Amino acid sequence: MKFTSIFLVLSLVLLATAKSQDGWNLKKDKNGIKVFSKKSDKFKFDQLKVECVLDGKVSQLAAVLLDVDNQYQWVYKTNKSQLLKEMGEGDVLYYSEIACPWPFENRDLVVRMNIAQNAFNKVVTIEAKNVNDYLPAKDKLVRINYSNAQWTVTPISSGQLKVEYTIEVDPGNNVPAWLLNMFASNGPYESFVNLREKMKLAPYAEAKFSFLSDN
Repeated sequence: MKFTSIFLVLSLVLLATAKSQDGWNLKKDKNGIKVFSKKSDKFKFDQLKVECVLDGKVSQLAAVLLDVDNQYQWVYKTNKSQLLKEMGEGDVLYYSEIACPWPFENRDLVVRMNIAQNAFNKVVTIEAKNVNDYLPAKDKLVRINYSNAQWTVTPISSGQLKVEYTIEVDPGNNVPAWLLNMFASNGPYESFVNLREKMKLAPYAEAKFSFLSDN
């Protein structure tokens, strides 16, 4: 009995240690959307992670994401978004401009986003990374030279998706890390609240793609 108790205590300690070692700290937990942050190994700005469940199918989510010309309607502080090139099915290149509070300059970047699905387990992976030197820098805008967002989308029922989203970004010069990190959790939270509502609307709710299976 003593051995069993000791083993149980040790197991709980090791589990707690493992959880703390991943470095993620919960910053916001509201309306079924959890936002985490942790220190970046590359930059002074924190990495961010979102975990949530979205009502809908993978095609609905893909339809919203691929409608890049309208990203400004739901992605937090996006002033402008524009499709530049379709590279293939679920593979697009687009431009985005992000608003920054005064006195900091607005940011912009070119992103290549690719959506792919595992044919066996139906899990969808999405990668959205910046592409440097595709467009020349613009006056009065600071070009973001590093941005890497990753999605893992797992269907958990016929009409629900479990989402894990992570992003790491270096917004460029002049933005104090403490200021950005202080408000960082609000942006992902607001975006996912908007995304949840956007997926319900036509034409996204009826969307179908040949490279994605909703079954």
